[in-house]
Amino acid sequence: MPMSEWNRVSQVKKGDILFLLNYQNNRLHGVFEATTDGTLNIEAYAFDGRFSAQVRVRRKMRCLPLDEAALLPLINRGWIRVSRRGVLLFPDRLGPKFIDELWRMFLEVPPVPRAKTDLVGYKAKDGHITKSYGERYLDDWLHEHLSYKHEYNYPVKRAKREVLCDWYIPKIDLHIEFWEKKARGDPRAIEIKQKFYEDHSLRAIDIYENDLCLADRIIPQRIRQVAPECKFRKILEESEKAVN
Repeated sequence: MPMSEWNRVSQVKKGDILFLLNYQNNRLHGVFEATTDGTLNIEAYAFDGRFSAQVRVRRKMRCLPLDEAALLPLINRGWIRVSRRGVLLFPDRLGPKFIDELWRMFLEVPPVPRAKTDLVGYKAKDGHITKSYGERYLDDWLHEHLSYKHEYNYPVKRAKREVLCDWYIPKIDLHIEFWEKKARGDPRAIEIKQKFYEDHSLRAIDIYENDLCLADRIIPQRIRQVAPECKFRKILEESEKAVN
């Protein structure tokens, strides 16, 4: 860190558990252990000398970083705040419970796949293997709050065309699409799928990654707009109180 943050770095002691937050993409990297106390200029010319307050570390566990969706449980508890610019804000020093929770989250991260191996995913509570933290979060939300079975990656065929729906709920004939900030595949996918559902008069809603922070409020609203008969578990009474 720069010299202006030396007071924080000087508090790091050998053996401390550390995590690295990339402020540009809100990804938390870990898990690291300090192998020195916080000091100055271990590598004097690193980053052109702009960050002279340093600590040497070793990696205790190698895994993929945690993104904002993965950290939502801690954001919802108030352990992590979000700035007006959308940057994650952690306490200057993490307590034992906070560190234990982050350890648990990193342990749930699938290992980095080796070349030519099967793709790994993120296992939801109902057994679905989703493609991202955000999808797992939404799948768990549907499992916990909807009174009906939901199908994941469900093929929808109409007029010799087929799309792969993120979630389909047969009981109420509802299609749910989830859109992340960094979309995979064709950038026109949103427009293509929306037109497909519209052309065939199918019930469909869109959920965006930014909606997950307010999932208990936004998802029921979106579903009720197209499927007012839908019944929820746990969330119905709370949502109605919030509206009143």
